[in-house]
Amino acid sequence: MPSSDEFGRTTIVALTGFMAAGKSTVGRALACMLEWRFVDLDCEIERTARQSVREIFAKRGEAVFRELEGDALRRILHGADSPTVVALGGGTFVQPQTAGCLRAAAVRVVFLELPLEELLQRCRAMGQHSGKNPRPLAADQEAFRSLYVQRLPLYREADLVVNAEGKTPEEIAREITKSFGLGVGESG
Repeated sequence: MPSSDEFGRTTIVALTGFMAAGKSTVGRALACMLEWRFVDLDCEIERTARQSVREIFAKRGEAVFRELEGDALRRILHGADSPTVVALGGGTFVQPQTAGCLRAAAVRVVFLELPLEELLQRCRAMGQHSGKNPRPLAADQEAFRSLYVQRLPLYREADLVVNAEGKTPEEIAREITKSFGLGVGESG
């Protein structure tokens, strides 16, 4: 595991939460509000693997995906030369190795918490809109519920837990900036 000396001292805020919690949407709003760089971890994985997350899971399996995820996260953390907001994948923070990497880099992790039923409803809506479920782990409702229950205690180990229910991405972003004492253009 990398030591904190291996990472720069640039402020990084990472958003975690279950699938469809709004990590990417809130991340973009937060980065825009703070005038920081924004990186979506899943997009980075897809760019470097030249496959969608769905294809990686289907063709190469979750273990390969987690390896690609860890590599992409380390590249992002090593390459962060300006304040950055990172939208993590739903399973990133619950993996011991990647959680350790985030802690070693002194990343401020925010858990976006939403009720399970709302997350399930959002995943269903995404599937109806696209014609296929873009969330491979959301295909089975019982497995979805079980995974949520399994991950919830780990998500709650984040530096900040934000109840995102009924809030706009901008309201959530303001709550994060206030909680961490971050201002526009500041490096933290």
